[in-house]
Amino acid sequence: MGLLTEGESDRSAAEPGTDHASPLRGFADFSGITAAEATAPVPAPQSPFAAGSLVAFSDEQLTSDENELFDTLTDEDFTAALEALVDEAAAEHLSGGPRPDRLGETPDPVETRFVTLAEEAERMLDSLAEALAGVDPLSMPEQRFQELLDSASAQPPLGDEVFDQFLGGLVRKARSLVSSAVKVAKKGVGQLARVLPIGLLLNRLKALVRPLLQQVLRTAVNRLPEPVRPVARALAARFGLRTESGAEAETENPIAQLSEDFDAEVTALLHAPDAVGELSEAAEAGEVAEAAYGWGGASAAEGPDTIGALDDARARFARQLAELPAGSRPVAEIEQFVPAVMAARPLIRLGISVIGRERVVRFLADRIADLAKGMTGNDAARSVGRPIVDVGLRSLGLEAAADQEREFGAEALASTVEGTLQHVLELPTETFEDELLLHTAIQRAFAEAAAAALPDRLLRHDLPERETAEEGGVWILMPRATQPRYRFRKYTTVYARPLSRQIARCVPWNGGSTLESRLLDLGVERWPVRAEFDLYEAMPGTQFGHLTQDESLPARERPASDDYVPLTPERAGLLLGEPALGRPDPGQALGLPADGGNRPTPGRRYIRLRTAGFPGRTTHLPARGGARARRRALGIGLDPRKAEARATLRLTERQAQDLAGLLGGRPGGPDLPAALAALQHAFAPLLPHGLAARLLRRSYATTPGQAQRAAHEVSAAVHLGLSQYLRQHATQFTAAVQDPLEGVTLTATVHGLAPGKQGGRLNPARISVRPGRHRHA
Repeated sequence: MGLLTEGESDRSAAEPGTDHASPLRGFADFSGITAAEATAPVPAPQSPFAAGSLVAFSDEQLTSDENELFDTLTDEDFTAALEALVDEAAAEHLSGGPRPDRLGETPDPVETRFVTLAEEAERMLDSLAEALAGVDPLSMPEQRFQELLDSASAQPPLGDEVFDQFLGGLVRKARSLVSSAVKVAKKGVGQLARVLPIGLLLNRLKALVRPLLQQVLRTAVNRLPEPVRPVARALAARFGLRTESGAEAETENPIAQLSEDFDAEVTALLHAPDAVGELSEAAEAGEVAEAAYGWGGASAAEGPDTIGALDDARARFARQLAELPAGSRPVAEIEQFVPAVMAARPLIRLGISVIGRERVVRFLADRIADLAKGMTGNDAARSVGRPIVDVGLRSLGLEAAADQEREFGAEALASTVEGTLQHVLELPTETFEDELLLHTAIQRAFAEAAAAALPDRLLRHDLPERETAEEGGVWILMPRATQPRYRFRKYTTVYARPLSRQIARCVPWNGGSTLESRLLDLGVERWPVRAEFDLYEAMPGTQFGHLTQDESLPARERPASDDYVPLTPERAGLLLGEPALGRPDPGQALGLPADGGNRPTPGRRYIRLRTAGFPGRTTHLPARGGARARRRALGIGLDPRKAEARATLRLTERQAQDLAGLLGGRPGGPDLPAALAALQHAFAPLLPHGLAARLLRRSYATTPGQAQRAAHEVSAAVHLGLSQYLRQHATQFTAAVQDPLEGVTLTATVHGLAPGKQGGRLNPARISVRPGRHRHA
């Protein structure tokens, strides 16, 4: 009998007094936000384009000019800059930024910094437009115009590496837009055949900058309205981009989607001019900063503060659990708490709308209350909190007064219920239609949540959901200084152990490298090495920048927002000896990039290597808010017009020097096999998986299997190209290493890969090398 059945009893599967299997031992003797608010209509999507402009986007065949421009605009470094901005703003906002309900009303350091960046971007685009004002690109050779364009768009660095990375990506997009406009004009297409309005195009591009930065800031403070903008999403479909919904969409990188939407809108400036008519008029009138596209204007409408509401609901629920009589069934209290949890996960919330939220709330509250009835009351809260305060906080170097035992215990009990709800709300809709399935899922989710939030001494010895073989730590709400605005959970055990080179070499790390490579870059010369690891769990609203605000770290630690690596069962097993502490990477099951390709989602866990004790740690510390410019070790690009795939590997200075040592200056001559193995080892961790994800995203393949086969064909071509390059051009590489610029960029270009093409051996990749770490060689 399902939840949709008319007249069913909400207690048909468990009447009052029914015993439920509890994960606790010796515990049964301890005898805000409304549902209407949670079900309020989702705010209308925001778009900088005029109403009715979707008429510009038909289902007709996409032109090669549009496709070429969109692919040229795709820039992983620009997306990385947006991620750094989000994390920096999130960290500063958490550590003392403005109140969310007053965002945009009064000046504050976070918003002022974004306004400064917007002004710099506008100044840069104005300068570029002015430099090209007297130029007639239609009457000069293409190479001469490109040289002029490169010269006019050169900008001196500001000294702020995150700003510089964002502005560098923006000026590259401006160059691509202008270059594409020149190509279209020379073909004699439409109005561009008569006049080429470069200044107008750049003015329209300028008008898109502030709305983009507003979205980035809203993301950082968890006040972003529905992220889908109609025009951008229509263009995304037009460019063959796959879009997800529900739980799958939640695993995607929302900042990458902002970047992708921006590229679609920039493409529309040239190829769908009717869609941006009103935008250009505002720009020409000089009203961009103050009109509907300005800071705090109508277009900047923020979403509801669901994360803040959850903060308040969580604190209220914890107090209620501690204040109830011992042994009470907290049905009403859970009913009040469930909508707040649901509202903070709108994509999950939509997934159960067909069933009826009120029925789901009542059913969940009723079942969970049976499992939690032994957890209510002052004595229960103190019994839970005592070992957390006595052992857990001490191991993190934190202190708590004796009267805080109840507070920590109540939070742990509330976390158990919240963890249960988070897991159950992710279940497929079909589970909610069968009471036995749902009842079983609730009981298992409660046991898993209790094993994570409660001290091991309170759990049954035979509980299979226990996370560690011996007594371990618990996951506590952090940072403590921002109570009740908690943004992550931290495990109270810091793992310190000797690490062999063999294990480090087998553990993938951020950026497509391995833990061995990371440790070598930190100056490790002897093995085994003593390594210390901190563990974190994401909550609703978590950004990587929030994790940098961990006040339990030693003073010498300077965490950066790109230090955190997903704690999968494989990593937890190899590094900690406790695989159950890990969580599977949801992105891999959906064909998404491994590790750094996704942003935090509730329940996902991360591991960070402490770096303060390593000699090479001081080479590149984050400047502010845990943010620093990010360049992923491996970049992947697709060009359907040229039928090419491009893989760009950015070697660190240490990697480049090691490789140069294998290629020259050795008594027995170059060790080509070792050099090729080193390059293969650098490419191998992410190339096949990352390329398969990109092929799926751009509809080169329709199934994960097809994408994986095509990715392996490209990988084989890359390896063949590397082999030929080392045999024929090794001296070219060693010359690049000798350049003063740090690191080396190596690009492998494979020809013959086109949408829908499957099978057939590809020719060896063409390899190019450039000193320094760049977008491509």
